[in-house]
Amino acid sequence: MPDLAIGLLGGLIVAVVALDIFRSLLVPRASARWLRVGPLLTMTLFAGWQAASSRIGDRQLRQTMRASLAPLMLVLLLVIWATLLIIGFGLLFWADRADFAPRFKTLGDAIYASGSAFSTLGINNEVSNSLTRLMVLVCSISGLAIVTVVATFLISLQSGLGRREAMVLRLEAHVPLPPTGIAILETFASEGVVERLGAFFDAWEQWAAEVAISHRAFPILVFFRSNDSRCEWLAALGAVLDAAALLDAAVVDAPPGARAGAHFFLRTGARLVTDVGDQFRVTAGTDTRADDRFDEDRHRLAVAGFDLMNDADAARRRFAKRRTTYAAALAALADRLQIEMDGQDTDRKRRT
Repeated sequence: MPDLAIGLLGGLIVAVVALDIFRSLLVPRASARWLRVGPLLTMTLFAGWQAASSRIGDRQLRQTMRASLAPLMLVLLLVIWATLLIIGFGLLFWADRADFAPRFKTLGDAIYASGSAFSTLGINNEVSNSLTRLMVLVCSISGLAIVTVVATFLISLQSGLGRREAMVLRLEAHVPLPPTGIAILETFASEGVVERLGAFFDAWEQWAAEVAISHRAFPILVFFRSNDSRCEWLAALGAVLDAAALLDAAVVDAPPGARAGAHFFLRTGARLVTDVGDQFRVTAGTDTRADDRFDEDRHRLAVAGFDLMNDADAARRRFAKRRTTYAAALAALADRLQIEMDGQDTDRKRRT
């Protein structure tokens, strides 16, 4: 292959990877997937990893394998970026090998020199051409810049994950697991703090907005699992959405601010589900659980001491309407990520 073609190929690799890093780490929004390492890695690894984990009989081991996918993808992504940049600069060095003294004998020598420059160790060769010196300098600066950007990226990931999991931890500490909407309302009633439901939904609305922003900017966060597999973040979101829908649909004596808080959270939570679902291009099916669960949940609300609407059919229709904004899309997303969402059966077993 002519040196010019080799140089153009190396420059193309460097440009594509640099653009991918810029769009993945620095652009605070989801961007197009073409010529992207991250989406390609996701498509290559995700389906096979999920299929392999599904064949594991032991539940704890299965959940551990699923939880290890996100850290593995993150490490592989960083390694692939660095490797491609080193190869790209190595091709550029090889194309200009006449300007290095001693000259590189093989392409491997040029890639080794590129790796040395990229890691800021420097190269042993003398460089005679000013443009080639600039190329070596750009390679070294790129390595230093990647380390700095990646460090900032990891801090941002940890911050976004920490904010997401803090609310999930608070929820799992106060309600039986796996969480359900009715269990949340029963907990507030049994503790005698129903008047705090408005503040509860306000806090979860803020949480939903923050998660939507962070998970849109860094889609890999979606793959990170929660600490307790019985209360994954999507399951917690679904439970609080159900609590808001139940309160709005069935309860007539909601405390001041609680119904408005439920309305606001339902809109923001549904937006979060839609935004994350769009990243995976999931197709929502039909919500089949609203009618099945409503009568029992309504009875439990009455037992907990809530004043209910007299017209049960109207309340059921209202509850089903609220769930149409999020339930089917949330179930489809959870199925794609293999996150266990349906805590209703476990909830029944626990009470019986």
